[in-house]
Amino acid sequence: MISGYSCIIPTRDRRAMVQEAVATVLAQERPAAEIIVVDDGSRDGTGARLRARFPQVRLVRLDGRGPGPARNAGAEAASAEVLMFLDSDDYWRPDHAGRLLAVLERGFAVAYGPTHNIDQVSGGEFAIPAPGEEIEGDCFAALLRWCFLVPSSVALTREAFRRCGGFSPGELGEDWGFFLQLAGLYPFGFAAGPPLTTRRLHRESLCRLVTPDRLIAGLSHLETLFDSESDAGAPLLPLEPERRRQARERFAALARWTEARAGEVGWASVQEWYLALRREKMI
Repeated sequence: MISGYSCIIPTRDRRAMVQEAVATVLAQERPAAEIIVVDDGSRDGTGARLRARFPQVRLVRLDGRGPGPARNAGAEAASAEVLMFLDSDDYWRPDHAGRLLAVLERGFAVAYGPTHNIDQVSGGEFAIPAPGEEIEGDCFAALLRWCFLVPSSVALTREAFRRCGGFSPGELGEDWGFFLQLAGLYPFGFAAGPPLTTRRLHRESLCRLVTPDRLIAGLSHLETLFDSESDAGAPLLPLEPERRRQARERFAALARWTEARAGEVGWASVQEWYLALRREKMI
């Protein structure tokens, strides 16, 4: 039986939403050992409001480094053996933690579950992963095709996080790169059943504030990430060379496809880009 987990919530200028997110963690059937909110440069009084309403929450303050470094800072401050993440505009269902912990207790180092997505701008709802596309075990090849999980629906051991080095900088794709690193080293367990998490896509969502240039920059960053080497010449990422090559080639191909079509059509969100990729059999 896992003794406890740390919930890490990165946020910036989402004072109302982050309070809703924290409340859903406090409502879990299996309580968190600690809740760490990383306030990444908020100017709307987020920290003061959280201290007043939720004095039990630990606050970590950064200066606007982005979601990946904010999650990393929360993980560094965490003390539990299991880490879970919650973006501040998402919220957990009451059985979220219990179901993910049950998967880890089956022997997995990484667990994920389904996410219910609500598009509050264009309307509509969809699931990640799409129904029938859930996978358990070796997820590397599937994750190369598309990132079918979100940070708010993932639990992993501290050792798995440490071994992969955490999330990279950047506002697009930092989670995809991290999940690929994990999948290159560990099989993933899946918490089957109804959604664990609700994800709200609103006007200020990072995945809605997207342009072709930002998409191409994110993909180029991911290509470079899997090509990076340390000063000593050893790979920074603990992946076998063949999987590193596959990742580089995949992100280069996606960048070329996106650049070629950027002048023909724009995408209002990552979801629209994803649907375009599916229509042309790129996924």
